[in-house]
Amino acid sequence: MMPLSVLMAAGVRGGEAEALWEAHVRPMVDEQCVKCHGPIEEKSGLEVDTVEGILKGGDEGAAVVPGKPEESRMYLYLAAGAEAHMPPKKQVSDAEREAVRQWIVALGAPKEAEVAGPVVPGPVTDDPAVAIDHFIEAGWRAGGGEGAPKCDDRTFVRRVWLDLAGVLPTAEVQEAFVRSDRADKREALIAERLAAPEYGRTMRELWDVVLMGRGGDGKSGQRAEHGWHAYLERAFNENRPWPQVLREIIVGRPDSEETKGSQWFLYEREAKHQEMAEAIAPVIYGTRLDCAQCHDHPLAREIRQGHYWGLVAAFNRSKRAEGGPPAVDETAVGGFMNFTNLKKESQAAVVALLHGPVVEEVRPGEGEKEADGEEKYVSGGGRPKVPKFSRRAALAEAATRDNPLPARAMVNRTWAQLFGRGLVHPVDEINSRNKASHPELLEWLTADFLKSGGDVKRLVGGIVRSGAWQRAAWGGAGEPPAAARFAAFAERVLPAETIARSMAVVAGRSVPDEALAREMAAKFPDVMPREYLATTQQAMFLTNSPVMAGLLGAADGAAVELAKERDDAVLVRRTFEVVLGRGPVADEAERAQEFVARRGDSVRRAKAVAGLMWSLMCGPEFLTNH
Repeated sequence: MMPLSVLMAAGVRGGEAEALWEAHVRPMVDEQCVKCHGPIEEKSGLEVDTVEGILKGGDEGAAVVPGKPEESRMYLYLAAGAEAHMPPKKQVSDAEREAVRQWIVALGAPKEAEVAGPVVPGPVTDDPAVAIDHFIEAGWRAGGGEGAPKCDDRTFVRRVWLDLAGVLPTAEVQEAFVRSDRADKREALIAERLAAPEYGRTMRELWDVVLMGRGGDGKSGQRAEHGWHAYLERAFNENRPWPQVLREIIVGRPDSEETKGSQWFLYEREAKHQEMAEAIAPVIYGTRLDCAQCHDHPLAREIRQGHYWGLVAAFNRSKRAEGGPPAVDETAVGGFMNFTNLKKESQAAVVALLHGPVVEEVRPGEGEKEADGEEKYVSGGGRPKVPKFSRRAALAEAATRDNPLPARAMVNRTWAQLFGRGLVHPVDEINSRNKASHPELLEWLTADFLKSGGDVKRLVGGIVRSGAWQRAAWGGAGEPPAAARFAAFAERVLPAETIARSMAVVAGRSVPDEALAREMAAKFPDVMPREYLATTQQAMFLTNSPVMAGLLGAADGAAVELAKERDDAVLVRRTFEVVLGRGPVADEAERAQEFVARRGDSVRRAKAVAGLMWSLMCGPEFLTNH
């Protein structure tokens, strides 16, 4: 909330009404008022979650008189000591009340002044990297700020490997890149990593968690055994069109070698149709529907209870096929369901897309019983059973054919994957109540993604080629810019799989052992969280775990090899390069040399090196991309 003094000094113009509403009034209304005066309760017939609802008013008339706060009940009732005080048991701050006053004044300004700030004109380009920089730089320049400089080569090569290969580059790889004098070496490295098989593995690890959740209780092994992991890796490495991949996952009937394993999204969930719907909603809509299970969404009015249960209905004819390899049947009859709203009214659940059409389906009349027969299935039945009218296929087609929602969702999630937060944040809440930080950029990238047919490598490559992604972390004077401005690279904790794999590389192993990978996934389960919070459990594991001790204590590991260097200064420098990709600064070198110098014989020296490596691997410089 803006301080009261700033609000009073800012003055008010009609064009500021929307800005005041979005930045100050609506957050207060959502927190203090919507529970009683929203689409669920509607006390006194008043809904205040939208400007239209406030202007319409309730049983006592309009809540606001535009331009006249002294005549507006919404403003008057917020005053301490008001006869009809709102909210009933709490007093809003002076700054919140002043924001409401200024907003009401702004509502009364001439209509032409209500136009929002100037729209940033689109760039004349078909290159995503150029478009990204155009919109991002326009944003922070409009605010009178500046961006961080381009990151150095050592930071860049580390960043690319971690994000596109899912592993720390070796010290030799980093050094070779830094010493290269190729003018196009950054573009060449990006192209190389996008073409490497590690890219598909990295994308698979992300999307496995997004679509399926963490693979505890043996689930990860089953996903690998039955082709789910291989399916995702093939899809990303071969750069198959994203709409096609989504259709295959929703339908879940693999019919070729390249689609083998796609049924596991449905198969693992057995007949838990709500879980299927809740998992796929953010991917095809860009927003979660969980809040609409019992009632229409309390804030985002476009999300109705019918959307939730309609999506469930798309899957509720599905069940595991009996016998044989994993497959998912779909019956041709039944599966009709009703849901009840808060007014105890029963409604039929039909497959209705968010911002889209209803999937038409003939429903039996009351008391009419459907007969199930072979004639209702493709090829008279078989395994799995495929009905001539498939709800899953109808949903898949309607959701992905010329529909910007899954494209926008993919753009936003990929941006969050590479920047640590989406253009819409949180990443799974693209709705009318959660605005994009750079709406023009989001729409440009969405249109480009649709035009490309869902080319994921083009999207990823465009982002990492941009100046925005290649900026250094903030190192300027004063407060760093807001994260949503993307004027500097935001440090973010690496995914669990990347941490485990990078630790193995540093320790001198080609792959992490199962115990390390399993423990790391359990301790670092988050993928693109709303806000990252370190835990005591993580700290205890990193600093005290026998798994970590075993990783660095191997007789043929990197610590033993490094300890063979008898020059302490060289040893310390080399250890820092192996773990952090850089040499130590003076203070670090002095303390580290003192630490290893106290250990004379080779065994104790190797243990000292292992201890030094361990301490560096537990620090934020190793555990984050920066």
